Parts: sequence; C-alpha cells; structure tokens
Amino acid sequence: MEENGLDYDYHYSPSRWSHRLSPDDVIDSHIKTVKEGTRTAKWSLEVETDISYGPTPFQKLDVYIDKKTSKKGSPILIFIHGGYWQDLSREMSGYLAPPLCHAGATVIPVGYDLAPSVSMDEIVSQIKRAVAFIFKLAKERQSSGIYLCGHSAGAQLAAIMLTSEFGEDDAFDCELIKGALLVSGVYDLRPLVSTYINEPLKLTSEDAWRFSPSNFISEIANQSRGREILLAVGEYDPPEFRRQTGEMEKSLRDKGIKTRYFDIPDTDHFNVVEKLQQENYTLTQVGLYCYIV
Repeated sequence: MEENGLDYDYHYSPSRWSHRLSPDDVIDSHIKTVKEGTRTAKWSLEVETDISYGPTPFQKLDVYIDKKTSKKGSPILIFIHGGYWQDLSREMSGYLAPPLCHAGATVIPVGYDLAPSVSMDEIVSQIKRAVAFIFKLAKERQSSGIYLCGHSAGAQLAAIMLTSEFGEDDAFDCELIKGALLVSGVYDLRPLVSTYINEPLKLTSEDAWRFSPSNFISEIANQSRGREILLAVGEYDPPEFRRQTGEMEKSLRDKGIKTRYFDIPDTDHFNVVEKLQQENYTLTQVGLYCYIV
C-alpha cells in the first residue's frame, strides 16, 4: 500500500533493505545466528528456563547469569524480542547474554503470545505482567537496577513499558528501572495499518496510535527522570526505521530526558542486534559502560 508517496509494504520490510543478503537469506541467517548464540549462552552460563509468569505456554521467561556472579545485587537486563509481534521467540533470545552476564548482569529474555492468536492489547498486557514478575525477582535479589532492551517490535514494547507505573505495591518500585536500550524500533505504528504486517494484527488507525510510543512522549518523560534511554539503528535499516528512531530520540531529548543516539555503521536491521553477543561491539560496550560496570 502506498501512502504519502511511500510504498509502506516495502519501507517497513527490513529484510528488503539488507546490504548483505537477499530478503529470504537474511531472515534465515538471523534465525540461525540467534539460535546458535542462544545455545552457546545456555552452555556457558547458568540458566533457569521456562519460568512461567502467566497462564499460557508462551508467557515464560529465562534467567541467565554467570556461574561466578552472585545473584544478590546483580543488575537485570530484560530483553524483548521482535518479529512484528507475530514471529521469533524467547527460546532463541538468549544470544546476547554472555558478555553482559560475564560482566555481572542477569539477562532475562521474555516470551509472549503472538498475533494472530492474541491482540496487541493482550501482548502489551503480557509484557507488563512479565515486567511486574521481574520486579519481584529484582526485589528478592536486591538488584541494583532493571534495564529494558528491545529489538524492532520488541523496542516498541519496551518503550511502552517506560510509560507504566505498574502498581502501588511496594514490589513495584518504578525507580528500579534505570534505563533502556531500544534497537531498530518502530515507535509510530500508524504506517503499518495499511500493510501486510497488519493482517494478523488487525489494528485500526486509532489502535495503532494507542500502541505507539510516539503518542506517549510526555508520559515516558514523566516516568523517566533520572533514566538514560539509548536508541540505536543500523546504517542499512529501512529509512522509515531510521527516521522514527531519530524522531523518537529527539522528542525524548526535547523533554529533558537523557538520551543517546547510535547510528551503527555497516549493519542492517538484523545484525545490528545479533552483534550484541560480541563483547567488543559498540552497543555491547555502551550497555556495559552505562548499565553494568
């Protein structure tokens, strides 16, 4: 569908913009890379898998920590996978854990039910339920802080969590959320409504705006005083993803939030996050410096 002079199906299809591989091959490569990286993480780290935070089979999370790290006081990084709310999984999302865990962090990939089995309302509710569950774990372990990390659709979900107060219970101390790393996110969902991406989601324009972090800049800013929000995008991400990332960063910065913007050279939508399994990668180092060390 073309609107405003743009073919949105094309401009919101990240696999069609890779400089490395064909659309099918870059997706196949991504799945292979993250699966292999997750297997390595499970082999090299202590991991508790299949921890239920809700009633359905997909509402589970995994907890990775270095075998030599004390659980007490460890900062927690929550990772929310992408896949346009209809693909990928927690089971292949542990690949980024090793360098962060070796530095002393706990890494928790979160699973959630996918469209078309559930609505966007339910997906957001499940992620909020997962974060509330992790709040309690953080309290038990006396964690030094919680950090949100999301890729693509996962960045949208992570950003929506930055608006949340979570509850009045003492377990839900929102000051525990110290920051976020949002990678190649989509923050205004309205352009997706007329595309193939919306077929399983069935969002109206009103729904899309209701789930758009761009619609909640003031709310995010009010909840994020004292937090640092890092936004990253790949050089070969689609121009629309690059535009949305830049606009999101500027909007938050204009509200007085401490932000940092990273335009990662020689990366596309997929390896910009895959490379988080490398200790010397720019975003890994930034995450270690800002959040862990």
